Amino acid sequence: MKVSALQKNRKSGFTLIELMVVIAILVSLAAIGSGPVLDHLNDGERQKASSNLKSVFTILQQFKSDHNNFPCDTTAEEIMERYPELNFGPVTGSTSNDYLRQVFYDSQKNKSEKPFFAKLNVAGKTVHEGDEKRAKGQALQRGENGMAYIVRKNPDDPNMKLGVIETTSPLAICGVYPSATPYAGNELAFDMSSFRGHAFLLSVDGSVKDLEMNLAKDESNSEKGFYVDKQGKRSSIFPEDDNGNDPSANFIILTPDM
Repeated sequence: MKVSALQKNRKSGFTLIELMVVIAILVSLAAIGSGPVLDHLNDGERQKASSNLKSVFTILQQFKSDHNNFPCDTTAEEIMERYPELNFGPVTGSTSNDYLRQVFYDSQKNKSEKPFFAKLNVAGKTVHEGDEKRAKGQALQRGENGMAYIVRKNPDDPNMKLGVIETTSPLAICGVYPSATPYAGNELAFDMSSFRGHAFLLSVDGSVKDLEMNLAKDESNSEKGFYVDKQGKRSSIFPEDDNGNDPSANFIILTPDM
């Protein structure tokens, strides 16, 4: 019996429809598996961010012990008077790098930029571990810090930023979307991509909290100043005051210089 050319072709390979079905199945399987795989790959970055926040807290606590406050405008003036010969870079400004840079002026107590690393990869810009160059204005240069810094406004002078003194207030956070200008506390936006729905909050008591957020929310549609957790609960990083009010408008969040 003779076999037609069409039958031979069918036996020798897939038809176009069969090939398209196989591709569709592979794409579906890849989509299903990508979430857990990416989460697993991100575990190390999350642990590093949390660990580095604790290291930075130790550094900031030592700074506070020496200067009676966390880095702020007042301590910046003191540092410029105490170390006029040093030039590690600006100690006030519009980014967290500026204020956190103050700790390097106590040069014998803190010499490493590495604790300030936290993964941040947005808009084609990436944070990397510091190169340990600090002289000639090179401390915590652009891209060498992944932590946002939180300061309290002075009610008598909204432009004057003061160090946080409340025992439950947030002090620093990893996972905030970078902004060219500081956020008012009730307007911060979270970076939902770098840690895949996680952010890490350091409070002035030294505790670090994992804010595990709903990945359905991202920086473009999240509620400003709030995060939505896995259970759908809407929360603020700022604890309520004694009257049950959200005090976030009294704070400024300085984001990393990218």
